[in-house]
Amino acid sequence: MSIIRQRFTPTDALLLLVVTIWGSNFSLVKASLTQMSPLAFSGLRLVLACGVLLGAARLSGFGLPRRSDWWQLAILGLLGHCGYQLFFVLGLVRTSVTNSSLILGCLPIVVLLFNSFSRRGEVVGTWQWTGTALAFLGLYLVVGNGDVAAGETALGDVFMFLSMFCWGWYTVGSRHLFQRYTPLEVTASTTVVGTVGLLPFAGPSLMRLDWTGITWWVWLAVVMSGLLALSLAYVLWYIGVQRLGSARTAIYSNLVPVVAMGVAAIGLGEPIGKAKLAGATLILTSLVLTRIDDRREVVA
Repeated sequence: MSIIRQRFTPTDALLLLVVTIWGSNFSLVKASLTQMSPLAFSGLRLVLACGVLLGAARLSGFGLPRRSDWWQLAILGLLGHCGYQLFFVLGLVRTSVTNSSLILGCLPIVVLLFNSFSRRGEVVGTWQWTGTALAFLGLYLVVGNGDVAAGETALGDVFMFLSMFCWGWYTVGSRHLFQRYTPLEVTASTTVVGTVGLLPFAGPSLMRLDWTGITWWVWLAVVMSGLLALSLAYVLWYIGVQRLGSARTAIYSNLVPVVAMGVAAIGLGEPIGKAKLAGATLILTSLVLTRIDDRREVVA
């Protein structure tokens, strides 16, 4: 007999906190980039996150990773931190926010594909595939209305696709490391690599930055983005990957545009139409579907 189970766990609550942080961070960063270049902003917040995570890892007693794991952590750091941050900011300045959001909203599909072709991948059930497809439709209704990509946005769209694949591989490729390391240890190690990789790109922008011309609230935004969006949220994201798996964790990324839409409506006065409300409803429904455990159990 088939039993379908669906549970909301404390881990789900933590991932909802991640969604809130990342969704709110969108408006925070957008406002800050009026005074600071994207690469300079990314470089500063990544350096801050690197220091915080390293300090926390050292306090927890973490030493050097095993030598056999160095190359895996290096690849994850270069893709998930350096690659993602670099392609994201380069794409965002060349394409629309709508295109960016829709492309990054495909992350769960990329994660499912990576899992399907990976020998160490998770078993992907029918409900997870159904929920992902429904989430993609909901994302289109939320961010895909009234903004068609023009020819001049093509390069930016390519960069956004590359950033999505970097984040997808980062999410999937990290899971087996949790057999030996905690989420904090993995995040700290990969952030160090990613920071070292990003600094050569961000360095020229930082050297040209008018440090005295930046207002206090932008510096506060850098601190909040580094501490919350890159430090706390990354660790919580890895906790989700460790406990729920990469496929079920990735679906939470679909809620980020919904939160960003609400924050923008309250803080920036942007209207929310019927299509966006319908899309948000589909995304919430998809989240429930992906949390259903449809494995079969034998009942006597």
